[in-house]
Amino acid sequence: MELSYSHYYEKSGMFHGSMPSIMGTRLDALLFGQDQAHLCATWNNVVSELERLQNMMNIFDPGSEISILMKKALTAPAGMSIELWEVLLDCRKYHELTSGLFDITLSDFKRIEFDPKQQTIFFHGYPIVLDLGGYAKGYAMKKIRNLLISSGLMQAFFNFGNSSVMALGKHPCGKPWLVGIDNPFSPGEQLGSVELFDNALSTSGNLPHRQLHIVHPHSGNYYTGKKVVSVLAGNDLEAEILSTALLLADDETSEEIKGNFNNITVYTYRIP
Repeated sequence: MELSYSHYYEKSGMFHGSMPSIMGTRLDALLFGQDQAHLCATWNNVVSELERLQNMMNIFDPGSEISILMKKALTAPAGMSIELWEVLLDCRKYHELTSGLFDITLSDFKRIEFDPKQQTIFFHGYPIVLDLGGYAKGYAMKKIRNLLISSGLMQAFFNFGNSSVMALGKHPCGKPWLVGIDNPFSPGEQLGSVELFDNALSTSGNLPHRQLHIVHPHSGNYYTGKKVVSVLAGNDLEAEILSTALLLADDETSEEIKGNFNNITVYTYRIP
């Protein structure tokens, strides 16, 4: 079980939960609107769900489902759980909707052979990495939102490593949640702020200490531009996917991609 922390603040009725290391980053959550026992039980369910998803999607764990699948699919058609199959179909759909800029292979998604009847994939001996890093957090947020609603919670805020945030309902003061967008190249400076209410915000960009971590799938080169893109969306997963895809897109392609999605707002900041 991943290390987690939680505390209930009785005066405010706020429950704070935190996981210092999950899906490669930190998660912090604020839950409201139920008694302590209910909030604690809901948080425990969130922790269990995140651990389950990490065990499915973590390519750095040789025992994860995705790691085992990549090894098997190299030499023969390989099956998987229904959920992972649907995730990969989802990734194929978003690959097409983003002009190929969302690509979990980081090179050539079309090399993967899908067999819809057998629900298998095959790499034909070509080594392919299925990196769900640009998908997993958004997928997890979407699953968490559904979990919270099914448990009767209508007010919560989740922060996944300051790059992906999800709001359920309004802030306890009755206003939308206000989220600042930091300038990674100027500590303490904000590029802007966004109000959240029943939606999600995902932000992508290079960091001064980690400038070679985003690969352009068309060229295979690392993205080195000083740009930050934040996407506000009603769909947690689409916010996550689009922030990186639009970071890589030129102006013309960006407009084409945005035309394929509804209920999104894009904030682009070009840093001198």
